[in-house]
Amino acid sequence: MMYLSHIYGKGKSRYRFVSNLAYCMKEMWKWKKTVFLFTLFSFIPGIAADYLGALLPSWVVADLESGADTSTLLLHIFLLCAFLWLGNVLSGCIHAWFSVGIDGYLYHFRRKFLDKIMDVDYDRLEDGPSREVTGNVISSVKFGGGLYFCASFMKEVPPAVILLLFYGILISRVRWWLFVVIMLTVLADLKLLGIARKKHGEYYGKTSLSSRRTDYINTQAKDAAAGKDIRMYQLLDFLIGKYDAALEELEQIFNTIHCWYTVRNVSNAFLLLFRNWAAYGLLLVLLAGGELSASEFVYYIGLVSSFALYFEMLIRQLMNINSTNASISYIREFLSWQDAWKRTDGIGEEALSKLRRSPVSLELKNVSFTYPGNEQETLSHISLTIRPGEKLALLGLNGAGKTTLVKLICGFYHPTEGEILLGGIPMERFTREEYFSCISVLFQDYTLLPVTLDENLTGSGKEEIDRSRLERDLTLSGFAERYEKTPGKGDAALIREVNGDSVDFSGGEKQKLLFTRALYKEAPLVILDEPTAALDPIAENELYLRYGEAMKNATSIFISHRLSSTRFCDRIVLLENGRLIEEGTHEQLLAGNTRYAYLYEVQSRYYKSSGGAQKRGES
Repeated sequence: MMYLSHIYGKGKSRYRFVSNLAYCMKEMWKWKKTVFLFTLFSFIPGIAADYLGALLPSWVVADLESGADTSTLLLHIFLLCAFLWLGNVLSGCIHAWFSVGIDGYLYHFRRKFLDKIMDVDYDRLEDGPSREVTGNVISSVKFGGGLYFCASFMKEVPPAVILLLFYGILISRVRWWLFVVIMLTVLADLKLLGIARKKHGEYYGKTSLSSRRTDYINTQAKDAAAGKDIRMYQLLDFLIGKYDAALEELEQIFNTIHCWYTVRNVSNAFLLLFRNWAAYGLLLVLLAGGELSASEFVYYIGLVSSFALYFEMLIRQLMNINSTNASISYIREFLSWQDAWKRTDGIGEEALSKLRRSPVSLELKNVSFTYPGNEQETLSHISLTIRPGEKLALLGLNGAGKTTLVKLICGFYHPTEGEILLGGIPMERFTREEYFSCISVLFQDYTLLPVTLDENLTGSGKEEIDRSRLERDLTLSGFAERYEKTPGKGDAALIREVNGDSVDFSGGEKQKLLFTRALYKEAPLVILDEPTAALDPIAENELYLRYGEAMKNATSIFISHRLSSTRFCDRIVLLENGRLIEEGTHEQLLAGNTRYAYLYEVQSRYYKSSGGAQKRGES
């Protein structure tokens, strides 16, 4: 966290430290008022305990000087021990209460981060600058350095400032230059500490590549997929060699860092020796000359020690302001992100309910899209109308722009030019939730959650599931047989990394599972992105046979790069280099001198060749 200021350069943050400190205190007040009040006023016992720690020993010495009787002396010693004990108890309790409170405070911000990151517009998740901010926010809320520092600042700085002013005035009454000597030695030590930290930052930055290498090898060593390659290609010795080389580089860098801290520590020892010589020497001279009594000598010794301690603590706090400011600024910037989507005042419940009751039309009017930071368009002037209930096949080779087009239709991105209409209504008139409720998608890169199978299929609790609807969709997706054979059926847990006693499915079974989930949503527009990629030929053919039945109440877009897999669709459109270049039925496109016909012939020739070779091998 201390190096965030290097990332969050000068002039980039729009938040000042005082503003960030006030923000953190305001959030603490909203989260739990008792913790806020405790943090704000916990310095009072600390001030009292510290001053009494310097004052009471001098009282005991004063008793000895005045020849007080034994009972008075014992009483004062008892009071001294009692106050010191009480101070230690209060200090321990304050530290414990603060630690417990601040842990909850960090979880408060982790929850705010989680709420925001799962709700923010999707394009933020793929945008480079936004991802940089998000990564730094993750570090901030995970380790809590900046958040903890703000609370610690409010707990520790007020007593330090108060005691420094008070002790400084008292010490200056002895000799003004003693006050100056103490400050100069502390400042010199902190300057050396600053140099060591700066060198730490410079050299620590050089560990990035070696650290990434060790982290990558550690990750791959635990990964089952990588484990096959490691064993099959006997990569153990090779990877261990790379790992050892990276560790050696890290060791050399950290040795250099420790050398700088060693120089600082040795220098600090000499500064401390000089400070003690000046302070204790002066006080002893004054004591010997009769200008100070023994009790005053003890009193001022305590003040000098406490002043140096609190002055150093205050400067340490101030040295952390830049990194803390960067940390909190990232959090505030992240939480202040505004969505492009509307969240209120959409088309309304009545219009939405009418739209969801039957298949919906989709129209793209002259749609273009360019990714942020790119000069070349990924999609250029796409115009396409899909009729209600139509089964459209969207084809294209890898890199044609199919995935980007899906993201635009889904509302994850907004066109840089043109307009998208769903059911004749422009996308901009919907709220995000309204628009998303009208679309169901089977993505290529999918996510299964560490909950039960039924919860993955429906996104609902056990009591809320429509069983007849689920049974219908299990049959249409082809997942019903595997569902029935699964131990525990819908109550089976998924994701072994989280639930040890869980079930797992093959790639093809997962696609059927996800197809079930897409059907269960009952959206009027369904998008299937390469839904047969992991299916065997028999399962793929069964999906084609059931596809019409599954999509009878929806408009559908079937996306594939395999031209032979979409003959059952009503219409085919071909995307190439970000443009829609051809459209028609399978027969119409094959009849002409089309790009589709050429690609279909190339793919057919390959499959025929592969099939012939297989037959020859079998014979």
